[in-house]
Amino acid sequence: MAKISTDTVIIFAFKGEKAPKLLSSFKKFDNKLQLNVEKAIETASFTAKRGEILNFYLGEDSLAKSIIVLGLGKKDEFTINDLRMAVGSFSLKMKGKIDSVALEIPSEEELTIAQKISAKAIAEGLILGNYEFVKYRTQKEENRKLSSVIISGLVSNSVKEGIEKAKIYAEATILARDLVNEQAAVATPSFLSEFAQSVAKKDAKHISCKVFGRKEVEKLGMEAFLGVAKASGLEPKFIVLEYKPDKISKSQLRQGSAGREEKLAIVGKGITFDTGGINVKTGDHMQDMKMDMAGAAVVLGVFSVISKIKPNFSVLGIIAATPNMISGSSLVPGDVVRAMNGKTIEVLDTDAEGRVTMADSLSYAVNQKATRIIDFATLTGACMVALGADISGLFSNSRDFSEEIKKAAFEAGEKVWELPLEKDYREINKSEVADIANIPNTRHGGAITAALFLEEFIGNTPWAHLDIAGPAFLSKSNDLGPKGGTGHGVRTVLNLLS
Repeated sequence: MAKISTDTVIIFAFKGEKAPKLLSSFKKFDNKLQLNVEKAIETASFTAKRGEILNFYLGEDSLAKSIIVLGLGKKDEFTINDLRMAVGSFSLKMKGKIDSVALEIPSEEELTIAQKISAKAIAEGLILGNYEFVKYRTQKEENRKLSSVIISGLVSNSVKEGIEKAKIYAEATILARDLVNEQAAVATPSFLSEFAQSVAKKDAKHISCKVFGRKEVEKLGMEAFLGVAKASGLEPKFIVLEYKPDKISKSQLRQGSAGREEKLAIVGKGITFDTGGINVKTGDHMQDMKMDMAGAAVVLGVFSVISKIKPNFSVLGIIAATPNMISGSSLVPGDVVRAMNGKTIEVLDTDAEGRVTMADSLSYAVNQKATRIIDFATLTGACMVALGADISGLFSNSRDFSEEIKKAAFEAGEKVWELPLEKDYREINKSEVADIANIPNTRHGGAITAALFLEEFIGNTPWAHLDIAGPAFLSKSNDLGPKGGTGHGVRTVLNLLS
């Protein structure tokens, strides 16, 4: 591999009991070079923990300018996400320092993972780790992104397929990141609706888009959504994307509940900026609230590439888009609004607005006869208290669906943890004057009571709710990207569609 003309060659290493254990690509070097690398590892304090880098310079006479030994951590603890994150960490650290890289996809025997999956994880790590949002920088550094990646050795069709899939997944994730990182003055409800329409136009054969303004939303009976939207001077937009596959045989169609053809609804919370309303957010709690539409970004990211994924069942994408602002027409504590399904909601806290808008989004999904519903929402700080900033909370009324989502999330490297829909907690959401209150009568179990609130609007449809308040937005960089939007949830859904 050192005979390849490139800025650097990556070789992987596991953390060993005494010394790092290099993977077989190391054996492709000549004996003298192998010896030099081994000596460099011995003299350096390199342990091969995940993402750790040992940079070994080869000199001007070599085609490859350097060799980087990249740590994968302990082999007995290794998962595919460790490979993705290690490569992402490399890509992030070397941004602007190298232009090209060469590597060999580790064998299935060494990682006990199919090369196709390893290739996908490596490609995702390289692309996502290299991401940055620089639209508003007046001085942009040039050539900060990798221009070429060389895969050495025998490259099978399955490896090529894994790499191409990674490009699609990364493209969708980056789009979601860009939408979340965009300023709220730009990413308005109208902006999101126009973007959705542009996505549909790119594949009008399979994707349609309907956008309902205030008058149409009124006719649909969405008082809950309009109640939150009425304080803003911006026109609210209820956005509905629908993907339909080519006509295929009934035996090939995926079947949903009650033997019906599958129609999966993906619902995304679309609060384009959250001031808290009359219950205004205090201190610095408002600074990052442009990210409160991260659920909507998941929907748009998925639909931007859905024609490349080609699921063999129908998919709905639903977004109720509005900012949560303050004005003389704001909702105030004690107001009652009626959702599309007829249930009344007492609004006791205007900063719990996302669940109020989603009451109508979920009701609409049921009305459209979705066979399964999955929603993504930056819903509660309580979920972050329970699970931290890296893990989303999963709630579901369907064991089969939740297991499918957990498997898809694990393969995507997007961490989820299932929390209970505790039926005895439903009493906590009771209202004295309406069917349900938008906040519970206790400060405990807030992520659970919020999920139970949403469950009131899905009937008997198999449903899953992901509270992505933590992982949707990074307060500081991690191995797969810088501070800001992450696109968390996009790759999980794409796995479900695949």
